[in-house]
Amino acid sequence: MGGRQGPPRDGFTLGGLDELADPEVRCLLAVDADRTVHGVTSWLPVHRDGEVVGWTLDFMRRRETGFRGVMEFLIASAVQRFQEEDVQFLSLSGAPLARLDRGEQPAALQRLLDVIGHALEPVYGFRSLLAFKAKFQPEYRPLHLCYPDPAALPAIGIAIARAYLPEVTARQSARLLTRLR
Repeated sequence: MGGRQGPPRDGFTLGGLDELADPEVRCLLAVDADRTVHGVTSWLPVHRDGEVVGWTLDFMRRRETGFRGVMEFLIASAVQRFQEEDVQFLSLSGAPLARLDRGEQPAALQRLLDVIGHALEPVYGFRSLLAFKAKFQPEYRPLHLCYPDPAALPAIGIAIARAYLPEVTARQSARLLTRLR
């Protein structure tokens, strides 16, 4: 794993390949004795006052025929390495459109997001991602989206959908909207 310090990042990422070219990003590979790559994770630095204070899991991919538990192995290896470096925290990142059920009655917007998350589960796997991350007994922290006006929500929704599901066609989107109604 290598990396360098640098200025804080702006924006966000969804675990794409472009971020892997960034020299600040650290990658972990699970490679067997035959030099077969079984899995890879990437970690984005989190800066405060110009210093790296934590790392955020970004990219996770595994070979379908690879060894069981390769992602768990890579994440545990990262935890050990970052503890040795005395970083303040390690983030497993969010699981958008999935949430812990804390027994509270959700507001109308949250209920809509729950319906959308359920409909998109077969395509993206939001809830299965949350269940995977739960194995590590993380400290859950809410993620918030701030917007200037409720009228902006449709445009925000379209932008988020394009970011998470860039290959979805207009026909597939229309079919999904019909299912949501």
